[in-house]
Amino acid sequence: ALGAHVTALAAARNLDWITRLGADEALDYRTTRPEDLDRFDVIVDVVGTDLGAYRKRLARGGRLVALSFDSDRVVSSMLGIALRAAATPRRVKMFSNNPSADRIAELTRAVEAGTIRPVIDTVFPMRDIAAVHQRLEAGGVRGKYVVDLRLP
Repeated sequence: ALGAHVTALAAARNLDWITRLGADEALDYRTTRPEDLDRFDVIVDVVGTDLGAYRKRLARGGRLVALSFDSDRVVSSMLGIALRAAATPRRVKMFSNNPSADRIAELTRAVEAGTIRPVIDTVFPMRDIAAVHQRLEAGGVRGKYVVDLRLP
């Protein structure tokens, strides 16, 4: 949406889907090592593993935005990201899940204009909330789960 060339890492079964979503290049994360990649102006990490290796792929003046922590090493991952963000605030950014009203309005306008498209996997009624958690914990979700409080 912003005109960037996007290279995405994903599971092999998702490569075509990721390309249809708009990635210019989609690579299997299981067979692509960080050192096999070019340099990037921005890296958005949604998994949180091996951040140091991906940080080394930043171009001069590039930025790493960490959206998640390594679930196998949550505390050390959080501390590592926080320390890198404090030491190099222009290069490493921690994600804040507290967007301003202006940011929400900006995103809403982009969705309404079709510039960005949210990906919803499944809409569940509230009574199925336990199943939602089980599926999230199992992994492999394509898009977001929505819990509709109005559905019986």
